[in-house]
Amino acid sequence: MQLVRIAACSLLLVACRPPGYGKGDDGPDPAPVDGSVVPDSSTDGSTGLTCDKAFRLDGRSTAASVWLSGSFVGWGGDPANGAVELELGVDGGWTGSHTFDPGPHQYKFIVNATEWILDPTNPDQIDDGMGNTNSLYTCVP
Repeated sequence: MQLVRIAACSLLLVACRPPGYGKGDDGPDPAPVDGSVVPDSSTDGSTGLTCDKAFRLDGRSTAASVWLSGSFVGWGGDPANGAVELELGVDGGWTGSHTFDPGPHQYKFIVNATEWILDPTNPDQIDDGMGNTNSLYTCVP
């Protein structure tokens, strides 16, 4: 009879593990800024993939501002409308990053709030259908 009680207690202990026991850390991984793929956990519990992309613009160290805009922010012309602010580094380069959903994304830099320029380091460009050219980044998770 004692053996039956021990077996029953052992079975209950195994069955009463706390939720998530043995599944590892469910916290988010740190997001890289090198264009690599990052798991994206949304509030509804679904999981998708995104790409974090770092941007850099050199040769404009005297500019008052540099922003990143494109199809991914509805071509917002300033940070109040979605453009991504880049920061001026001590080396004179403007840097920043953005997290992209999968697919192609057109973009340009906005220098001093008025000058829209292509990314001089990105050879991937696309005609916008209105006589202009945009830089192109494609997120492939």
